Amino acid sequence: MHAIELRDYQRQSEDGLRAHIRDGARNLILSIPTGGGKTVIAAHMMAECRAKGRRAIFVADRIALIDQTSATLDRYAIDHGVLQGQHWRYRPAEPIQVASVQTLARRGWPQADLIIVDECHALQKTITERIIARATVCIGLTATPITRGLGRFYDRIVTVATTNTLIREQFLVPFRVFAASEPDMSGVKTVAGEWSDDAAAERAMPIIGDCVEEYLRHGAAKKFIAFGCNVRHCEEMQRQFAAAGVLCELVTYRSGDEARAAAIAEFRKPDSYLRGLISVSALSKGFDVSDVEVIIMARPLKSSLAEHMQILGRGLRSHAGKRECIVLDHSGNCLRFWSAMHDFLEHGASVLDDAERGARAARTPRERMPMRCPACAHVHDALPACPVCGKMHDARTLTQHAEGALHEVAAAARPGTADKADFHAQLLAIAHQRGYAHGWAANKFREKYGAWPDEPAPAPRAPTAAVLGWVRSRAIAFAKGRQA
Repeated sequence: MHAIELRDYQRQSEDGLRAHIRDGARNLILSIPTGGGKTVIAAHMMAECRAKGRRAIFVADRIALIDQTSATLDRYAIDHGVLQGQHWRYRPAEPIQVASVQTLARRGWPQADLIIVDECHALQKTITERIIARATVCIGLTATPITRGLGRFYDRIVTVATTNTLIREQFLVPFRVFAASEPDMSGVKTVAGEWSDDAAAERAMPIIGDCVEEYLRHGAAKKFIAFGCNVRHCEEMQRQFAAAGVLCELVTYRSGDEARAAAIAEFRKPDSYLRGLISVSALSKGFDVSDVEVIIMARPLKSSLAEHMQILGRGLRSHAGKRECIVLDHSGNCLRFWSAMHDFLEHGASVLDDAERGARAARTPRERMPMRCPACAHVHDALPACPVCGKMHDARTLTQHAEGALHEVAAAARPGTADKADFHAQLLAIAHQRGYAHGWAANKFREKYGAWPDEPAPAPRAPTAAVLGWVRSRAIAFAKGRQA
């Protein structure tokens, strides 16, 4: 048993919530970065609620989060029941309950004076129908309060500390991004504003080998979490990691409850034989293993900044001996969300979507243009030299923003034989990946260099963002030419 000792920003967060409640607000959001201690704050609020003879319920949408919260309450000796399936801790008389959304949808809500909703940015009908009347104080917890429409259900937001604040104060660790390769997402089918998982998986399959190679290069056997496009993509990732001697487990709907629980329990051990867990999205929210030092992004996101920030947050928790998080981005997400990501890391959110319509204009983030080092693939703000390997960047190198995708574009230089062969190898990989007709790569090579490529053809190599950008620019130029 340990007493709950809150950090300064955690106490200030509670004080901010109380001030709004005294002012008449009933549904509030507490925005705390991933790793900032949302569950500890929730435990403290529930303990205070119980001390006043009142009832509280903590609501989550995943079994792992239910078990995690229950373990936190046990650590602080807070008696409670759990409403989730046939859970062994079913104790409906306890004034403190931890409940799954799915169970509440089936059985109905117990009486409560305080409702705490974990990961409240994921709006769910069972919860919104319960809280919209504002008859009970409800506090939503999230690291990413940027979901469209949150302001319809929540009145105020409290943001005391941002991610960068907690990094500077050493409650979280800094991160570095490396982006050696990414799939070409041009023309991929979208569903509700996001790329289709199956279509994205087809584009991402050919560069799984790069995920493994870059992990072996930068990961140094550190624990990692990898995010794939769909289950088939995750399974192939696991197979290729295993072939390289890296043991990891899948956490997907196909795994089964017992297998998932066993894999996560093993992974939590400081001396675990597992180096990684691979999932689509099951581990992107609320999953807490602080000694994870590598995040592998292999799932391209078109517009979901919130999901991107949640994935990034899995690696930022502090741990003894942990100095930083390495992000291996094989999705293009860090480049795609670069400005918005850094703006959110520094400033967080202070206004809920639709909550203060017309009250104040949304803050326009400063545009930040990233560069990808051609030597080590480190992604950073535009600088004269790479801060990791020290390579000086060509003054003519620039980063261009075109139709939502960021590509590094190097100024034209006189290419050598090796450069041409490398370019041809990347074109061959693109042709294979997209099922283009025989001869497409040679024709594109001739379009760029004015001559046919040398024989024999090199082995295909995963294309860089620069080559993908060039191919895309040619397609756009061709389409405009036909239009004209």
